[in-house]
Amino acid sequence: MKCLMIDDDIPTIEVMRDFINWSSLGIEAILTAHNIADAKLLMEAGKPDIIICDIEMPKGSGLDMIKWVRDNHHDCAFIFFTCHENFEFASTAISYNTDAYLIKPFDKSKVEAALAKTINTLRAKNRLQVYSQFGASWLKNKSFVEQSFWREILFAQISPRIDLIHGEIQKRDLSLELEHGYILVLTSIGKSDIEDSWNESTFIYAFSNLTSETMLDNLHLSHVINYQQDDRYYMATIISGISSLEEIATRCRQQIRYCRDYFQCTATCYISKKVSIDLLNATRTILEVMDRNNIIHKGNVHCQEDRFDYETNESYTLDVNGFESLFIEGEKVQIVNKLKKDLESLTKSNKLDANILHSIKQDFMQLVYSILYKNKILAHKLFSDHISGILLQKSEHSVMDMMKWAAFVTNKTIDYIREVKQSESVVEKAKTFIHNNYHLELNREDVAASVYLSPDYLAKMFKNKTGLSMKDYLNEHRILIAKERLIQGNESIGTIAVEIGFDSISYFSTVFKKITGETPNAFRTKHKP
Repeated sequence: MKCLMIDDDIPTIEVMRDFINWSSLGIEAILTAHNIADAKLLMEAGKPDIIICDIEMPKGSGLDMIKWVRDNHHDCAFIFFTCHENFEFASTAISYNTDAYLIKPFDKSKVEAALAKTINTLRAKNRLQVYSQFGASWLKNKSFVEQSFWREILFAQISPRIDLIHGEIQKRDLSLELEHGYILVLTSIGKSDIEDSWNESTFIYAFSNLTSETMLDNLHLSHVINYQQDDRYYMATIISGISSLEEIATRCRQQIRYCRDYFQCTATCYISKKVSIDLLNATRTILEVMDRNNIIHKGNVHCQEDRFDYETNESYTLDVNGFESLFIEGEKVQIVNKLKKDLESLTKSNKLDANILHSIKQDFMQLVYSILYKNKILAHKLFSDHISGILLQKSEHSVMDMMKWAAFVTNKTIDYIREVKQSESVVEKAKTFIHNNYHLELNREDVAASVYLSPDYLAKMFKNKTGLSMKDYLNEHRILIAKERLIQGNESIGTIAVEIGFDSISYFSTVFKKITGETPNAFRTKHKP
């Protein structure tokens, strides 16, 4: 999409251009003009999709501009951004079918919200225009028109008023029987549950088809709406209210089984009450809240009447001292069993809700980070790998996911503490890192990060085991490489110096002579065959 901004206030134009997240809104090109005459010339070169315009400007007002745009049948969206709160200005703007009327000064959130709403309206309008252009071929595209309608209903892009909904149904020439109401089925899958081999768009396509075939007995996707919220994939299926709840529940169980068999992931289904079409948006929100509160009963079918109510009047505090003692003793199994016992106890007494699970994870993570800190280990480096990230992301989805994450963190923490205490292995890893990266601009922070330790702690350990500082060891290894290249090849000394990590020939020569007792030239002359 393309946006044209018209304002004689140049700073305002620059602020809007630089601070609005245009790309996230789908706007790829920004044009600017400081008066109406320039704006018209820009429009003749290429019609923008959206115009953002001040009202009072020299050489013509914003109202003149919108009148010219409408008289010339330029079908673009128009947003006024002005200092004028005058009702007469606003009513005149509305009469020319303006999309938004914003009052200065610049408020990023308000402008982006108005743009987002305008863009959604444009896209919906564009879809309808595309469908209408095909005339007789409309029937082939009917499912897409209907799917677009249901998406706008679910997300209140069509206002949840019966009269307005009826108007949209007539406008789109849809045949819907509203008198029986609708049942909404929401199927939820955690993003981190999906195997890495799946491309996201391919997975969504497969998930949509599976849902349509399972819930509706066909591959017409008009009543199946896919979307994403935070870390979850959702598939919303809109089913006629004349359908049997028992039959819907059976289909949901089948869908959960298919997701487990074909996608190797856990799906959970939520079935709403029968509601009128104007309540589908609110119902979707209710089912999403159910899903967020459900941390124990994933992989099942739940009705809207089900309640995940927890008796959480009393706060839960993790036994930090008890766990810390077990970590110090290296008791992996006892740590995991103790946490498992606590979670099972909370579950049994109906006190484990999403907030309690989150606080347990936070306390456990803080304990682990504290223990690693005391052992001079950089926790954020130790747990920077892909598996750690995935398990952490999934940890609050269910009790089972929490236990998987806690067991992984416990094992990795205790194993690495033991490895650090056997300092030879850590120093050898540091030396290997230096050998593999000597040609780069290395410092002791880089080396320490490679073995997840604080720089001071590794420096002390390295000096004790090798008798050298990390910098001296690095320089000795670089000079060892330089000696081989001086003897075996004909490269210039400058080339060798740069390629083994020195930033100047003079410093290289100084270090070389300090270690070997000779200059690079003298060494090459003496030893080269």
